[in-house]
Amino acid sequence: MKFLPRLLWFIALSLLWVAVRGASFGDRIALTHQHVDLRLLYSPGTTNELSLVARDGDAGTNYASTNVVLVARAAAETTIPPGFEQFGETGAPFWILPASQNPELLYLGVSAEGLPRGTFDELILVRLVEVRAPGFFFLWQFDPGGNLEMRMDSRNGIGPTDQIQPIVGSHAHFNWGFSSNGLYEVTFQVEGRLLGATTNLTAAPTPFQFAVEPIPIGPPQPAMLQNVSAVDGQLRCDLLGEPGFSYQVQTSSNLLTWSQGPVVVAAVVPVPVSVPLSPSEATVFLRALAP
Repeated sequence: MKFLPRLLWFIALSLLWVAVRGASFGDRIALTHQHVDLRLLYSPGTTNELSLVARDGDAGTNYASTNVVLVARAAAETTIPPGFEQFGETGAPFWILPASQNPELLYLGVSAEGLPRGTFDELILVRLVEVRAPGFFFLWQFDPGGNLEMRMDSRNGIGPTDQIQPIVGSHAHFNWGFSSNGLYEVTFQVEGRLLGATTNLTAAPTPFQFAVEPIPIGPPQPAMLQNVSAVDGQLRCDLLGEPGFSYQVQTSSNLLTWSQGPVVVAAVVPVPVSVPLSPSEATVFLRALAP
């Protein structure tokens, strides 16, 4: 990095209490028992023509993914029964938001009702692209014969088969599973092809936060930033913190004023972090806080 001859990295560790207060998680709206769909939207002529939002069907309100947290209440906890070892060991705790409606739990589906018919010439895809969490994430249905059809499974790695294909003009419900309590950041990406087009429209990766209760209360472990390097105008490192907790990455050139970087949900393995570097800054300090 020729333009940063005195590049320095400073890792600041900070502990803040993480608390759940009623129906709010920081500035996010908590959805706990409503009928909610992850809804696909098409806005032609905009920067992001395809997008994915959380729609509260009871209130008739759309929320950006960054403004909402989807809560799996304590009533979602069960144990893995025999014959379902793809989810983990028999008898291990497991949390499910079911495909059938339970008034105590979030009723969560995926909706393509907002997409105009006759606009897309192939199936719309919703892909799983990343999970940052203290456990594994699953999405599945049962066919008419009662056979389990796994749609997304982060336990065996995330690949091209981790996707669903919503039908334009309709919506469907799935079982949403979590192998541990805590905070999950699950990122989806929508893709589709317009009639007559030769390339696909691809939405920006869209992270949704799930809060699987009971949420750990108390100070998280301090974050560690390791393997720090400067590559192609980016400051890159790996963040290792308490799985399920969010950490705010910040940078500074003088230790007095700090710029906000990404919010990273720690996982059981180090999570890669990347922040842009300014050619005008000869010294850069880096820290991670638990917001």
